[in-house]
Amino acid sequence: MNQWTPKAEQIYDLILSLFGSAADPSKPVDFTALQQTAQLSQLEWEEALDYSAQVLSNLCNYKSFGATKFIPRCPPSTFHALVSASQQPAKAAALWELVKDDMYSLEPVPLLDIGKPSAGHLSNYYPNSQDISDLEINLVQAVCDAHQLSTLNTRLVKHSPTEFSLLIASVTDTLSPDVFPSSPLKSTSQPQLTIHLKPSDFSKPLNQVCAALVEAKKHSGSEIRAQMIDEYIKCFKEGDMGAHKAASKLWVKDVSPVVESYLGHIEAYVDPFALRAEWEGFTAIVNKDLSLKFEQLVNRAEHLVQCLPWGKPFEVDVFRRPDFTALEILNFATGGIPAGINIPNYFDVRESTGFKNVSLVNILSAKAPDEEITFIHPSERELYSQWDTRTFDLQVANHELLGHGSGKLLQENKDGSFNFDPKTTINPLTGKPVESWYKPGETYGSKFGVVASSMEECRAEAVALYLCSNIEILKIFGYEDPHDIETIQYMTFLLMARAGVRALEWYDPKTQKHGQAHMQARLGITKWMINHGLAQLEEVRAPETGTLEDAYIRVNKQMVLEKGKEIIGKLLVEMQIRKSIADGKGAEKFYNELTTPPSQVWEGELRDLVIRKKQARKIFVQPNTVLVPSVDAGSAPSTNHDGDQVHLIDYPTTNIGVIESFLNRNV
Repeated sequence: MNQWTPKAEQIYDLILSLFGSAADPSKPVDFTALQQTAQLSQLEWEEALDYSAQVLSNLCNYKSFGATKFIPRCPPSTFHALVSASQQPAKAAALWELVKDDMYSLEPVPLLDIGKPSAGHLSNYYPNSQDISDLEINLVQAVCDAHQLSTLNTRLVKHSPTEFSLLIASVTDTLSPDVFPSSPLKSTSQPQLTIHLKPSDFSKPLNQVCAALVEAKKHSGSEIRAQMIDEYIKCFKEGDMGAHKAASKLWVKDVSPVVESYLGHIEAYVDPFALRAEWEGFTAIVNKDLSLKFEQLVNRAEHLVQCLPWGKPFEVDVFRRPDFTALEILNFATGGIPAGINIPNYFDVRESTGFKNVSLVNILSAKAPDEEITFIHPSERELYSQWDTRTFDLQVANHELLGHGSGKLLQENKDGSFNFDPKTTINPLTGKPVESWYKPGETYGSKFGVVASSMEECRAEAVALYLCSNIEILKIFGYEDPHDIETIQYMTFLLMARAGVRALEWYDPKTQKHGQAHMQARLGITKWMINHGLAQLEEVRAPETGTLEDAYIRVNKQMVLEKGKEIIGKLLVEMQIRKSIADGKGAEKFYNELTTPPSQVWEGELRDLVIRKKQARKIFVQPNTVLVPSVDAGSAPSTNHDGDQVHLIDYPTTNIGVIESFLNRNV
């Protein structure tokens, strides 16, 4: 939580203290009695619950999908009344004093967004360093790259223009000389930078994680999982991301477990520079029936990636068959649950060992009742409603396995050798031999910075569009009827185009900043479709005033069937080649142009319409599991837990259900 903002954890604790029992804080109070004691109207009560459930679900008072701040609809007096009426008034009052101003503050405006400190935005990856510049962050990163020091589990503090501290997430307060370079690091540039390595960031929660992993190891069920847990513990105790990479290799090798889990500093979406990752973890149960269908896709994947348009020199030499599994999420410790994941994110592990794809079935299928289908023409809404879930299933499968799983990084090894031939490998964008590649210690994230996460999502989304007409893939998913084959191709492009319009919700025209990586990608693809004649915006304006009252994104079905693959193929070549040759600057220029809204109408009137029509974001109510001692007739309850039964506790799909689930989790 505090990786996002300095106050996130305190607001979280405040909410749990308001609704937790004094006798047992992991148990809820009588909610009706609390409302009555606080003398809150039904509206005030519901607005307080709305805010509380949103904070808990996002693990922050900023949207996990969009990174913008949200504040309570109810006045501060509502929370003040809850503090006084709570069963833990002293604790709640102390926390309320710490966070009340931040909860309601709307000034300064730049701090309403998670983003670059240089733009005035908030990011606790750079704590107490609002004056740190983009250049300084990149210079420090270059020093870390030169020492092959991962920054995924770090935060960066600026003390002066030449002195910085790198905070490393670990339990211990010392760094192993076998893992880390000597501190401080010194740059070779002028003026010389001094970078102090400071372990023990987030030591308390990581110590709790390690204690839980020690218990989990007792029930791991296999030697490979036990080894994986050992590497996790080493990573979290010592701050060694090399140990996390080792755990990830073991995780990939653990094929088709019944219960699946992965955790650590994984995704770098929140860091505006994509250099530092958010800690997260999930536990899920495999959906065996759907996983069999995905297995068929995996069996053909090595052949299918050769169909992609960038050519053999830019495709992986050996496609490592991944484990592609359909999962039913039990718990996901993150502010925003994705629909699918392709991990690990270490490109060297992906090429040497492989990766896993997971499709989160119960997240994909979750729908709010009476959800309005916006920006789709009324004549197409019935078709859209019939096909959107099936189309998204196919899109996620192609996106995760063949999108994120494809493409080669051209690299120079430590010994001066290459994983490609620099003399004969031709850059399709220039027609000349490639002139750049990844040097030792460089990564995709460190080279591509701010555009890295979103451009990779754009590339994977475009692969899903490119392959939606592949007969081999469609047959696996049961599409053999000619009408269905045409329909799902059209629907794949239509879903993407609608997502591109809705992406304006996460775009700020004042700062020209995109607040969400996936939505930025979808806007870029939609713009590419419009510029190449695949889509157009149909405006509905008031006859008298000319005001934009509605809009529909229209996709040319015939054009999709005849030219869609070719047009998307050109976009894929632009992105993959730049990714392969480590052309970070060229990629940033291309991608920023691609993802700038198509016209002033899009930035102005259409965005205003999107905001007016935006729908409430889904909140997922997550269950808990508890051990219940088994008692045989005539014997005492078990004390060693070996014979205990695991019970699943489910909750109502309400704000109170969300709050109660977090209280019971007791974190």
